[in-house]
Amino acid sequence: MGSRQISVTVECFVEKDGKWLMLRRHPGKSILPGVWIGPGGHREFCEGLFQCTRREIKEETGLDITDLRIKATGIAHLQDIDQEFAFHILTARYAGGELPAESQDGEFAWLTLEEISQLDNLFAELKHLLPRLFNNDSEVMSVRAVYSKGNELAEFEIEDPK
Repeated sequence: MGSRQISVTVECFVEKDGKWLMLRRHPGKSILPGVWIGPGGHREFCEGLFQCTRREIKEETGLDITDLRIKATGIAHLQDIDQEFAFHILTARYAGGELPAESQDGEFAWLTLEEISQLDNLFAELKHLLPRLFNNDSEVMSVRAVYSKGNELAEFEIEDPK
């Protein structure tokens, strides 16, 4: 078997006043252009998960966050670019700061769960995860996803822990 490269990423859904921060990725992005996701990014070498999440949210949005909760961890394979991602999905509460007027990452919006579920071009795996991401229980999901091209989900599984 040849070598493989795995990128480690975080995606964090920040809650403020009953709404969640979403990012529509800039149309010029090489991966998932125009797709609605939670803000986040790549984990640096030997960086703690919460440390990475706070850093990425601060860098990307200008916001401070608190009460971080791990909601899902998993692996995704983007077949069209042969790239694998080990990801963590977290939720957090807004603790301060202001969103930038413009961002090279894309467009930010505070949305209700209902508004998120109706978004065109929502990151495909989120359609399956949304109801379980924003509840208050301590469940951590293990997820496996395969994308055939762009945001086209070919396989998806929430693993059964039993």
